[in-house]
Amino acid sequence: MDIEAMARELGLERDEFLEILALFLEAGWQDLTALETEFRRGAFEAAAAAAHSLKGAALNLGLQDIASQARQLEQAAKNASLEGVAGRLTSLGEQLRHLGRLAEIQQST
Repeated sequence: MDIEAMARELGLERDEFLEILALFLEAGWQDLTALETEFRRGAFEAAAAAAHSLKGAALNLGLQDIASQARQLEQAAKNASLEGVAGRLTSLGEQLRHLGRLAEIQQST
């Protein structure tokens, strides 16, 4: 993932993009926690809302892989289905961790 290219794509300076990315990551972890909680409770409408929020934020930043996972989770919630949800939640967490590490590395350079 090329932070510089992503920033340029959005018409932002690298540092501006990193600030927005930090906000995205904070909200993303909150959405992931909400997704885990709401799916566990069977609160599918709330899970769909959290997934939709994450999907939109990811798309705004050009984070297609995260948006795709969120889209699949949103669809599962709308279908009141738990099939494949655990794996998608795990994958989403891994993607957020990877993105966070990348952002930290970029911040330090």
